[in-house]
This record gives sequence, C-alpha cells and structure tokens, in this order.
Amino acid sequence: MNAYRRIMSLALFLISGLVMTCHADTLAIVGDDKAKPKNWLDSTGQPRGIMIDLLNDVSNRTGIEFTYDLSPWNRAFTLSSNGKGAIIGFSKTAERQQLWDFSEPMYTDELVIVTTKAKTFDFTGLASLTGKRLAIKKGSSYGDDFEIARKNGDIAIVESTDRAGQMRMLELNRVDAVLISPGRVALETVIAENEWLSEHRDDFIILPRAYKKDLNYLGIPKSMGKSYLLRDINKALLDMRKDGTYQAIVDKNIQAVLDQLTNSR
Repeated sequence: MNAYRRIMSLALFLISGLVMTCHADTLAIVGDDKAKPKNWLDSTGQPRGIMIDLLNDVSNRTGIEFTYDLSPWNRAFTLSSNGKGAIIGFSKTAERQQLWDFSEPMYTDELVIVTTKAKTFDFTGLASLTGKRLAIKKGSSYGDDFEIARKNGDIAIVESTDRAGQMRMLELNRVDAVLISPGRVALETVIAENEWLSEHRDDFIILPRAYKKDLNYLGIPKSMGKSYLLRDINKALLDMRKDGTYQAIVDKNIQAVLDQLTNSR
C-alpha cells in the first residue's frame, strides 16, 4: 500500500511539473522605444507604457512570460519580420496578415494630421492628401487604402524615425503635414523633448478631423511557431476589458505622460 502511495505521489508530482512547464511559455516582445503612452523606455532603460502593463497583467493571468526589447520602430519591425519577436503597437493590413498572426485589439490609436498654421487645409478624407508631401514614421502602415494611395503615387511619403526632424521639415516647407499618433499626447511629447520645437510650439496645429482611429495589435510572426499562445493571450485581454483592468491601465499611463509633460514646461 505504501509503495502504491509513493507511486501515485510521484505520478502527481510529474503531472504537476508537466502542467507548470506547459504554462511556462516565453514570448519575446519587440516594439518602439518612443511611443508614449503605448510603450517606451524610461530614463533608466526600463520598458514602460500601456502595452507593457497590459502584457504584464496577461502574464499574471496566463503564466506566459514576456521579455522586452524596445528600440527604434524600424529596427523593431525588422526584428519581428525576421521572426525574432512578437511586435506590439502593430496595425493590421492584408499584407501583414500573410506573415503575422494578430491578437485581439490592444489599443486604439488616434492618427492625427499635424501641419503649421500657415499651411492648414481642410481634411475630409484620404483624397484630401492627394498631391501632398506627408511625413510618417518609418516602417509604419496605416491601412490598405493608405498603402494603395502610396503605391499609386497619390501621396508623396517621407519616412524617418526622427519625429522632431519631421516637425522641422514641416516648418521649413519640405513636407506639408506629419501623420502622428497617438493623438495630441504624441505631438506634445515630441515638442517637449526638443528645445527648438518648444520655442515654436504655437506654429503647429492638429487638424480638427483625425486621419483615422487605428487599432493596434500584438503581432506574432508565423515563423516563430508561437501563435498558439494567442488563445490564452486573447482570453486574458477580453477578461481585462470585462473586469475594468484594461481601462484602468490605459487611464493610468495616459495621465502619467500628461503629468510629465506638464511638469516639464
């Protein structure tokens, strides 16, 4: 009888270990290091932001461990394209869906059009940008219709990771507008971190109508072979919306960035 109990105890131990191992999946995360309030590196090099806090809570609920490597967007995009990490703050397009599997939406970006008071124009939709020079973040995509307009040459696109530099180009009439997200928080962050822009803050305006509301996702490259994790990740994200955790995380991070901007002025 004692031998039987020892065998059963050993079996239970092994099963428990197997269950723990199954839930000890690790997923490498890449993303932009300057995308407040979504994700960024603080002054000590630690990842912060809405996406980070959401994934940390997902980790607590699922046992999935996340590691973070935030860097300039184009590098993060290249790493994920090469299967080196799942990418956060990612827009969904038909082309990208061939290479990535997508989570439930994690955040809704407000894409706004920034120009100068001297160059303001009436934006009523994508056609309003025909013939204009538009600066965007390098490696970004803003939907299938935007990509078609770009390929057709309807819009002249200037890509870079230097957002402050793009704002200077706007002032120097090298571009007509800058597409920036998420909303005014992103614009104020760029201005606050650059002395020249801070001195010329009143030269810039956001057009009244946003370009679009852009859903942001976690994209797992199919080549990583870890898309099976999306089932548990998605359930956790949906549960967080139901119990209020999601909105609390979003509100906390946006307020923290706004407070920081106010204190820096």
